[in-house]
Amino acid sequence: MQPGVSEILNKVSKLKKEQEKIDELQRNKCPALLTILQGAFDDRIKWLLPEGVPPYRPNPAPETHNVLHSEIRKMYLFVEGGNPNLKQVRREALFIELLESVDPDDAKLMLAVKDKRLPYPNITVELVNKAFPGLIVA
Repeated sequence: MQPGVSEILNKVSKLKKEQEKIDELQRNKCPALLTILQGAFDDRIKWLLPEGVPPYRPNPAPETHNVLHSEIRKMYLFVEGGNPNLKQVRREALFIELLESVDPDDAKLMLAVKDKRLPYPNITVELVNKAFPGLIVA
């Protein structure tokens, strides 16, 4: 079973050496991880959601670590150019549904990413670009 995105980033953030962090990121390369990193760091991605935490109920289900991997395909709904005909109220409702469907740690991660940051200070745009050259345009 593939670890959740927040699990991957949490593990990477605890590693001491830069090369260990790069190796761990590369070992866990997947569409969800790359999308999260781009969403947090890439200046080309503009989130169409208000800052802060919307009213949502964290998912109490114990095994939801992999849900974000399948739900990541919906990210286009929340960024500029993804679905311009989507009404803002519906976009925000869909985002809350996403938050309520994923692991609570992944929900916190998504909230940070939409506000253009990662809750892991040891994971920087420089580190990400060393692990995945050309992924981020800042």
